[in-house]
Amino acid sequence: MRSWLALFAALVLPATALAQSEEPPKIIIVPVANYDAGTPELAPAPPPVIIEQPVAPQPPPQPPPQPPVDPSTRQFQANPTDPVATPVPTTQAPPEATSTGPGAMLDGHPREGPFLAGSGSGAFVAHHTLMGGLGVLATQMVPRLLTDPSNAFVPNARIAYLTGALVGAAVGFGASAWYQFYNWIGIESASFGIINSAVGAMFMVGFSNLFSSDPTPISWLGLLGGEAAAWLTVALGGGEFPVNKGLLITSGAAWAAIYTSLILGIVATSGGGANLKAGIDAILLTPALGAGLMALAALKFNPSIGQIVRADIFGAAVGGGVLLLSAIILGVRFDLPTPYILGAVGAAGAMTVVSLLYAEAAEAAPPAAKSAWWYQSKEKDRPYSTVWW
Repeated sequence: MRSWLALFAALVLPATALAQSEEPPKIIIVPVANYDAGTPELAPAPPPVIIEQPVAPQPPPQPPPQPPVDPSTRQFQANPTDPVATPVPTTQAPPEATSTGPGAMLDGHPREGPFLAGSGSGAFVAHHTLMGGLGVLATQMVPRLLTDPSNAFVPNARIAYLTGALVGAAVGFGASAWYQFYNWIGIESASFGIINSAVGAMFMVGFSNLFSSDPTPISWLGLLGGEAAAWLTVALGGGEFPVNKGLLITSGAAWAAIYTSLILGIVATSGGGANLKAGIDAILLTPALGAGLMALAALKFNPSIGQIVRADIFGAAVGGGVLLLSAIILGVRFDLPTPYILGAVGAAGAMTVVSLLYAEAAEAAPPAAKSAWWYQSKEKDRPYSTVWW
């Protein structure tokens, strides 16, 4: 045991003595000749940090307050600085509707088809085609039937009928098709053209019959009168013929024929004699005169459709009723002038009264929407309503 202690002491003691004998490191100062350390100075301060604050935008200058304006002389105008009132400039102008031409627009209306341009083009073309064909056919057939019926259907006559009908139809179709292609034709203008063509044909037939009994010129003049009236309707009235003025002209023609018939009845039953040819000529002539007078009146007056239809209905109902009632009271005597006189006066009075003493502004408002008469709607046709049903 002692030997182990001696060995440990022999190893540890020299190491301890060696550690204690070590000295701290020495600093050697070497003097330097002519060295001036200078005056001690402070280090320069760092540059200040500048933080830029965001500058708020300045509001636009407000206009000075306006003095109070007199309400009687006050004028309103849009503020030029208002973005809503300032119009936005457009880079491309809108396309303008062409008045004539084969474009997509025709007289301010969109073309409805590549060939039939307007809503009444089909009726317009069909009317002139049939009127041209049948009119020329009548000029060839009617004189033969009235002068020489036995030769009315010989081969030469049939060829004339066929040729005339085809040529007339071709001319009517070509002229009407060309016109409607470059001009808008509404259904109203086409419809009144048909009526006016009949009135014009009647007038020319009656007028020519006053001076001649030859059926050839009478038939040709009748065809020319119908064509002239039809073309004048679209030329003067335009493609959009006003319905109220068209009804006024048509009513004038109808009432002229009615009153001419009543006057002829009065004359015939008063002992003035009955001239059938003169009576027929008068009935053929007067509708055009009545239509012409109403056309002139339409230049100044502008009655509504309701006023015209109402006057026509009341006049026809009252005049016809008075004529029949008075004839029955007199013993079913239509050979007396009294029924015709009373019927004419009653019709004129009814039309006058209903035209002057009828206030359209006082008419009741149209009823609310109703369902069809064959189906009763639970919502629209309820006689009453509650909070429960």
